[in-house]
Amino acid sequence: MNAILKAGYDFLSLPVATKISDAWLMAKFARKVSKRAAAKMVFSDPPVTPKVTIVIPVYNVERYLALCLQSVCAQNYPNLDVILVNDGSTDNSLAVARKFQEKLNLHIVEQENAGLSAARNAGVRAIENTDHLMFLDSDDALAPDALKHLVSRIIETGADFVVGDTTRMKGVTRLKRRDTRPVFDRRGFAANSTGSLASTTLLEHPHAILDVTAWNRLFDFKFYSQNKFSFPEGLYFEDMALMTKAYIRAAKFSVLSETVYLWRVRTEGAKSITQQTNDSQKLADRITALRQMQGLIKAGMVMGKTNQRNLEVFKDRVWNHDIPLYKHIPGARALFDGLLK
Repeated sequence: MNAILKAGYDFLSLPVATKISDAWLMAKFARKVSKRAAAKMVFSDPPVTPKVTIVIPVYNVERYLALCLQSVCAQNYPNLDVILVNDGSTDNSLAVARKFQEKLNLHIVEQENAGLSAARNAGVRAIENTDHLMFLDSDDALAPDALKHLVSRIIETGADFVVGDTTRMKGVTRLKRRDTRPVFDRRGFAANSTGSLASTTLLEHPHAILDVTAWNRLFDFKFYSQNKFSFPEGLYFEDMALMTKAYIRAAKFSVLSETVYLWRVRTEGAKSITQQTNDSQKLADRITALRQMQGLIKAGMVMGKTNQRNLEVFKDRVWNHDIPLYKHIPGARALFDGLLK
């Protein structure tokens, strides 16, 4: 039965299925945009709709970028800035982006290729004023009503940031991320914390450390800027340590069970960074990022922001998620030993 299910999954994940899926999503998002006037969002408190800025780093993604930007248009959010950082693309990504300048309040920043971290940092530096910040990768998409859910929650709770659930797109398949299930499981959350799903801390909800991607969360921009957060440049998996730092420094954050982010698993062309699990440099950078996370958790114990339970959940994460990713690289397993002590 497992073989049959896998064969079916593989069939539904073929490149042709991806094209069908993307065409369907484009049409779905277009319908939502066409209903913009009838879909105005009203926030009763505060009376003025908060401003959201989305930073989108772009490098050679002409195949995916239109869907990404169309998903932003489909949010129908009335107070939105989009800062797109063209990180030295050599394809037609820039031309695709310019087609959306009349549809979105879209600002394009151009720079020589410097990598994902540098592009994200450049996007943040380009912000003149905003209430909230979100990152979106250019081969992914926002789920319908993502901003509505995120902004409503951050207003309701006054959290430093809100992290929402993620659904993986592969062909026409849609699956929730398996590695982050304990983060969004309401029952598990209640069992491991004294707070509520709407407002918590890393000490109360240690399983949050399983979700350290930059793009499925909405930040209070004052919190982000006052902490002088910056992605480390020249390093893959640059968001893992920074998001750990955000969890530790937050007075409180919120966990949203609704899917807010559609994360693409590429089935054609170059694989994304997270899919390149046979690359020794990416393995080395993964180890570096995990060591930084471990160091931050241990430092948090001194400050009373984390405890031994946080460290145990981190070790479980390494054992159950990070190690299996690199099982195809000879000798990789031994490199993780220091993280399990």
